[in-house]
Amino acid sequence: MPKASMIVVALIVSVLGGASAFGGEFGSTQEAKKLLDRAVSEMRIDKLKAITKFNYNDPLFRDRDLFVFCFNKADGKFTAHEAMVGWDVRTLHDIWGSPFGEEMFAVKDGEMIEVTYLWPVPGSTMLSPRRAYVAGIGDQACGVSAYLAGVERD
Repeated sequence: MPKASMIVVALIVSVLGGASAFGGEFGSTQEAKKLLDRAVSEMRIDKLKAITKFNYNDPLFRDRDLFVFCFNKADGKFTAHEAMVGWDVRTLHDIWGSPFGEEMFAVKDGEMIEVTYLWPVPGSTMLSPRRAYVAGIGDQACGVSAYLAGVERD
């Protein structure tokens, strides 16, 4: 993330607070990490079944706005996502032009990284910092993201 974008995100988080101010409407970062842990375990058991479960919003892998996404490490194409299967993760950027998709794509096998970016709040024109937790699992990378700080919906 460019330095200026990181400063803007840090300022928003510090002003709004690090915990989710959305209440129970959106999942927390802790819940996102737990969901990713379950997804990684499921991928290690049976990758194809896991991806199918993620794509069909199996209740074990969907909680409010939290869902599992995965992409192929060879070509960056999403293999699991609620709306972007087939898209290239490397093309994703936030309102400031920060190429957060490229940051996600850089995850190595066996590694877990955190990527922060600004993203629209569903049902609103407001933006809020969002953090993705992304794990490399063989030829795939999977992640779950959550809002860091909340704003009132307009």
